Amino acid sequence: MAQQFDTQGMGLLPSGVLQPYGENILKYGIGQLGSPIDIAGLTPQVAGQSAFQQQAAQGIADLAGLGQVQRDASGQVTGFTGGTGVASYQPYLDAIEQQKLLDPSEGYKAFMSPYQTSVIDETLKEFDRQAAIKKQQIGGDAYSAGAYGGARQGVAEAEYQTGSDRNRAALVAGLQSDAYNQALTRQDKQLADLQGMATFVPGLQQTNIAAMDALGAQDQALEQQKLNQLAAANQSAYQLPLDRITDVANVYGTVSGAMPGSPTQKFTQNPFLSGIGGFSQMYSMLNPAEGKGATQSLIDAIRGV
Repeated sequence: MAQQFDTQGMGLLPSGVLQPYGENILKYGIGQLGSPIDIAGLTPQVAGQSAFQQQAAQGIADLAGLGQVQRDASGQVTGFTGGTGVASYQPYLDAIEQQKLLDPSEGYKAFMSPYQTSVIDETLKEFDRQAAIKKQQIGGDAYSAGAYGGARQGVAEAEYQTGSDRNRAALVAGLQSDAYNQALTRQDKQLADLQGMATFVPGLQQTNIAAMDALGAQDQALEQQKLNQLAAANQSAYQLPLDRITDVANVYGTVSGAMPGSPTQKFTQNPFLSGIGGFSQMYSMLNPAEGKGATQSLIDAIRGV
């Protein structure tokens, strides 16, 4: 145990052998505390968006027709430039409107076969030719029956012509109806195709955006880990000298506590001894013949010598 003193105003300094080490510890500690600190290196940072994430954000802006994404120095989105307001599906909706696919009175016309008129004309020519042949047969039959040129022949030919005209009209109607129905089918298919593309194309784009965003999130997480580790390393680098000084100070304190110390001031004389000295001087003055020192004469007096 180190020496201890109860006398008021007294204290101990470490052993003289250890005092230089204590001074060095104090000097190093003050020097470390006085060194400038790069707070930015110790402060945790947040990883910004990766290139994939930024491209994904631009893809979303393109889908909505917002234009080019604008960012500030921190990476925060501040606005958009060059936007047209035309979403990626808008061209297909415009095509539906331009082609009048939703107009039942006009939409089918663009899908009518350009050969339909020729088909109808040729069909009617053949029909008329067959009708003429059959009409001639009526005259031949009347001639064979001896009724050629008579009323019976006229009635038969009129009846046939009426039926032939009816059949011709039905044929034309059937051909036109087929052409119309085919045009409606093509119109409906075109409408469905455009509607499908209006969903399909943005869907593919969104799939790509989601994939880029996922890759970007992985990159951002990795960058965040790097920043966290860098901040932790900087904090450790800052704390290490202080920890080393603390460790050395603890060792110094343990060693100095186990060695005798030196008083911080001179020992104060015991008040009892001071009193004896004063009394002995007075006794010597009262007994000068003794020829002894004042203190010794006092001691002899106390002993009764």
